[in-house]
Amino acid sequence: MPLENGNKKRRLMHTRSVECEGFLRDDGLWEVEAWLRDTKPFTQRADRFRGELKPGALVHDIGLRLAIDDGMTIREAQAMMRATPYPTCTEVEPILQHLIGERIGPGWRKTVRRKIGRLETCTHLMELLGPAVTTLYQTMSYGRNPDGRDTLENQQNSGERPFFIGGCHSWRTDGPDRIPVNLGGHPQT
Repeated sequence: MPLENGNKKRRLMHTRSVECEGFLRDDGLWEVEAWLRDTKPFTQRADRFRGELKPGALVHDIGLRLAIDDGMTIREAQAMMRATPYPTCTEVEPILQHLIGERIGPGWRKTVRRKIGRLETCTHLMELLGPAVTTLYQTMSYGRNPDGRDTLENQQNSGERPFFIGGCHSWRTDGPDRIPVNLGGHPQT
């Protein structure tokens, strides 16, 4: 169901879809695969690289894969540029390897900017890192054996501050609906 727009008529001009899937691998690493796909609902005029694109043809089909350990350190990184506007776009596929050994956490975006220069990469690939990383957090949130477990309950019983506290409006530390978290018998504030 679309958002309310006051019943104004509109014409679809572009669709971007981002799809992310998170996995726990047999070797113990956590993995995310993320794809960004752009399409147009009309024929795009021919260009010298790809020719005419029919309605629904992929303008961008860009993917990435990250594998991390329990400490959020990147162990593997890969990019794939299956559909791009220019042949040179595929030259950036190896760039994510610069992130191997880096830890995802506070300062992550600054680390990415330091390790990968703006002109060394693709804007779309860098945009895809955001949803990929948040998907990793969601993937890990129930632990290795998630069946029948409740994330908050397990976080409360772990004796450590849950990773999501202070991460958004609902989980701010001073929120009125804040669920108390006990760490060693002391309320968490």
